[in-house]
Amino acid sequence: MAALPGVPQRYSVVGVSYGGFVAYHLAHAFPAVVERLVLVAAGVCLEEADLASGLFAVDDISEAASLLLPQRPEDLRRLVELTFCKPPKFMPSCFIRDYIRVMCTENVKEKTELLYALISGRKLSDLPKINQQTLIIWGEQDRVFPLELGLRLKRHLGDTSELTIVKDAGHAINREKPAELCRLIKNYIIDSSVKYRDDRKQGCWKFALRRFAGSSLRKVDSSRPLI
Repeated sequence: MAALPGVPQRYSVVGVSYGGFVAYHLAHAFPAVVERLVLVAAGVCLEEADLASGLFAVDDISEAASLLLPQRPEDLRRLVELTFCKPPKFMPSCFIRDYIRVMCTENVKEKTELLYALISGRKLSDLPKINQQTLIIWGEQDRVFPLELGLRLKRHLGDTSELTIVKDAGHAINREKPAELCRLIKNYIIDSSVKYRDDRKQGCWKFALRRFAGSSLRKVDSSRPLI
């Protein structure tokens, strides 16, 4: 990665959801350039086997693609319900149809192929470890990339990472808790000595690890998280 004159040669990179996959890859590919990383609800630790295990609301990649790339109003409504901790109570049909037309009808084939490439054959053992200091931010009620993936990522990265769990937030944490999310990111990038672990019993990642340790994955209908 070539440096431009007068531009800093080391950067902090922030990635949200799929953007976190890109940010993680950049950190691994350019360790001398990426100084610090913030991953927000980024399921980089997911495995294809998680689909069959019941961790997600879908059973295979095809079903995930039909929901993540909604072409019908009922699919978009379900996606919104799974994305938000407190989804909007009313979504006008005219808005839904316009949203699908503008946001979900272009490059569907390419996006579907990207989704298959992202998930097919994916194993945690193949995910390279990065050495940069990393802040992991996760919505406690995330049903797109469940909190288990944030805990898994914390274990994968070890002492170079911090996990902050935001209460009353789902996958759309940037929509539901924008001020809190911006504060966490800004403080972490400006002052890396500040600890962002929530030491209150219910919010700390150690409590969450104990909560999830030994729990069995099981399928539930409407409340199941979506990949």
